[in-house]
Amino acid sequence: MAADIMKRLAEARKTMPALKLYALVDGLHYESCTNAALRAAPGVISLFAETVDAHLAPAGPWLLAAEKLSPALLDQISRLEAIAPAVSWIIGPQDLQGLAQLLRLCMQMSLPDGRTALLRFWDPRVLAAAARDLKAAQRHTLFGQLFEWHLLLDGRRVHIGRPT
Repeated sequence: MAADIMKRLAEARKTMPALKLYALVDGLHYESCTNAALRAAPGVISLFAETVDAHLAPAGPWLLAAEKLSPALLDQISRLEAIAPAVSWIIGPQDLQGLAQLLRLCMQMSLPDGRTALLRFWDPRVLAAAARDLKAAQRHTLFGQLFEWHLLLDGRRVHIGRPT
């Protein structure tokens, strides 16, 4: 796992000890790079589970509690992050189920013409564009309950902080 994220988590926990680290992983990229699908397990949950898109769960977004993962799985995720736009890291106070519910609520967004669109924020490129382009209220909905969201963008580590 990226040492800079672990350092940031340790620093943030000095004032907010309840913070936890999560990986948000694109299931399709994960499977294509590892030849294995992510599966629900302690510390691992599909954001499409229990939704109308549950049949797409293997290829959709997966939320993983870093502290519950084996070193081998953490290593796979870190390697995936380096080769594909498929991983971002969330630091937040929520438990796994609570964060999964928050993220599920953000997957659908209303377009100006009244249609609904799927916001693929588990793709770091989309996440960066959303942070830049969403209106303030939309940014608050997506990022307001989190401490920080870390991602690789064009090969460099960036983070999106809680809106002020």
